[in-house]
Amino acid sequence: MSEQDKLAREMTRYIDGLMSPDEQARFLHRVEGDPALQAELAAQQGLKEVTDEMSMTKMPDEIWDTYWQGVYKRIERGAGWLFFSAGIIIVAAFAGYHLFIDFFLNGEVSLLARIGVGVGSLGAIILLVSIGRERLFAYGHERYKEVER
Repeated sequence: MSEQDKLAREMTRYIDGLMSPDEQARFLHRVEGDPALQAELAAQQGLKEVTDEMSMTKMPDEIWDTYWQGVYKRIERGAGWLFFSAGIIIVAAFAGYHLFIDFFLNGEVSLLARIGVGVGSLGAIILLVSIGRERLFAYGHERYKEVER
């Protein structure tokens, strides 16, 4: 620990009244010979006086109501999107399974139609994943996401 750190710790202990009388006497003797330390001690004591006089103000009930409404709204929307997304994934998996079984494995459908639907489906999936990834990245780096609209 540097000498500066030790001095800062001693000053904090002195201001908070945590020093024994002997320690206080040694600290004050040290401060007496250094005008810079005297100025720092005076500034720190002034700061302590200001912070000791501070108190928390009671927030009006309207502010708390608005805060909790915002929390509930975010929870509800998050849960709604979660269930909606899960439902869409289940339906898409079911549709994809039946598309694969009934369309791609069906020998009566022409090969060209199966290739066309397969390539189109693959392109749509790649686009959806790309857009989703881009939106997630943009949301994570959006500077104004905390600003209410």
